Amino acid sequence: MSRGEGAAIAAQPRGAAVTARRGEKKSQTLARQILRDVLARRLRPGTTLPPEALMLEEYQVGRTTLREALRILEVQGLLTIRPGPGGGPVLAEAGSRGYARTSSLFFQAGGMRLIEVMEARRVMEPVMARIAAERRDPGGLRRLQLAVEQVESCVDAPAARWREATRQFREAMDETAGQAVPALFCRALDEVVSDRITGFALPVNRRPEAAARLAAVARAIARGNAAAAERLMCEHMDDVNRHAAEGRRGGVRSVVAWG
Repeated sequence: MSRGEGAAIAAQPRGAAVTARRGEKKSQTLARQILRDVLARRLRPGTTLPPEALMLEEYQVGRTTLREALRILEVQGLLTIRPGPGGGPVLAEAGSRGYARTSSLFFQAGGMRLIEVMEARRVMEPVMARIAAERRDPGGLRRLQLAVEQVESCVDAPAARWREATRQFREAMDETAGQAVPALFCRALDEVVSDRITGFALPVNRRPEAAARLAAVARAIARGNAAAAERLMCEHMDDVNRHAAEGRRGGVRSVVAWG
């Protein structure tokens, strides 16, 4: 990104100034201000923020405060800082990956075990199925049907393809539900579990039954049968958790590690 482009971004209207919270460091207040301005300016992931000199002038802060503020946003997964000439702070997508990483920090600090995260996912996924049946977003329903077809085509596929197909099914279900907050939570829980049970997939001999059950979930959602969708998704998650626990043995009872 050129200096001229950075100046153009800096010249855009800023959002309202944030109010410093009691006992809050100046860098934390600045981090919240930068985030508010990014949202006010509708900047997209991949956008490089203005050069340091322009940001120092815009926000009227010291270099240490600005760098601490950017570091806060980087740690939270909201931007990356590229080193070297032409580098600088680049906006990242505020998605489930960053949220999962932050959540895992608190899971570890709280001594929470992987099995507890799996159980939370088992609670949330059926809830999303019920909401999807209640709301039935048309675009989500179309994507859900395609996801079912993909799952059914992957019953004999390598584990990675099966996992991806079932992940796409859950994302389509979330889209059909049209609830961004619980969807983000569900995806983050799934990221935490999947990262720590790498390589796991239902045994091939169990997949036809799982595919049939997910197809039944989709039909219940399409019909608006919330109770059936929730029950069937609960059965599916019970099956997934049981096989994952058997595959990892005692590993699922270890405390979640941050990362």
